[in-house]
Amino acid sequence: MAQKSGSGISDSDKRLIRENAYYVREALFTCLTDTQVECSVAFARYLNRCGINSENYALFLRLVMTNNPWVIDELLHDRQARLLFSTIRPDAELIEAVFQTLYSRHPEELYPPALEALLGVVESAYFDPDDGYRIRRLSIMDINALGKFLLKGETQDNPQNRLILDILDRICHLGEYYGEQDKSVLSKQAFNVRFAYFDTTRELVDAIPHPLLVRVPDRGKVSPEEDYVDLVAARRARKRDASGRFVRESPEDAAKAPPAPVPVAPAPAQAEAPKPQAPGDSKPKAGPAPSKAPAKAPSGTSKTGAKRRKG
Repeated sequence: MAQKSGSGISDSDKRLIRENAYYVREALFTCLTDTQVECSVAFARYLNRCGINSENYALFLRLVMTNNPWVIDELLHDRQARLLFSTIRPDAELIEAVFQTLYSRHPEELYPPALEALLGVVESAYFDPDDGYRIRRLSIMDINALGKFLLKGETQDNPQNRLILDILDRICHLGEYYGEQDKSVLSKQAFNVRFAYFDTTRELVDAIPHPLLVRVPDRGKVSPEEDYVDLVAARRARKRDASGRFVRESPEDAAKAPPAPVPVAPAPAQAEAPKPQAPGDSKPKAGPAPSKAPAKAPSGTSKTGAKRRKG
């Protein structure tokens, strides 16, 4: 194809993507086969290098929603999951997508870094609960979707528990400055969920419907092929510079690398040297006692013959 310049190539790409949107979506966001996971991992690595901004944050969110550990680890790399969307101003569409994802997954089904990234959006949006309520109205089901990820058997120092409890504590103050009846109902539900966690005589089911608390592990995790796994592991082991980019290694540098150490056979064991005498001991330590076994008589000589010669 002849190379184009200007906006012609952009219009052609848009049409091409629009006509093949199904294949693009299956390759990047489905993650049902090892090939799809490899495509998604490569795209996540590309997005990580590009950085998140107000134009592409929806792609970051969509990859987080895949809930595939390989994709999310490559997307985050050295970023903190809680701060992934910290530079994005929360809007109603973003918050709605986050709550839909939280509600659609059972506890233990969401990959922990993915859950932390989603909770970071909610924490930022409802840090001032009245302000967040104006952006996107909360509901009882939204509060239940948050509370179902609490780990009743873990202490509040657990990072996941601490983050959820902080969000619920903020929602408990909803309506303090702009009081409304709907806000008071929501703040009371947030308090009930927190109280069900802290009270040892109660369970989360006393505040949250039981179907939401059913713990279902994620059985749909798909991994890339083994050779791709080795490639990703080797890439993560490579050196990076201060900005996080890979340090280029030429083939000559790889050839000059020292060979792997050859295992050396251990030296034969030597007799143990006698231990030095302690300074306070006046008597030398006695050596091993001599053997008291009787001497063996010469062959052909009996005991009676020995007595006759003695007499």
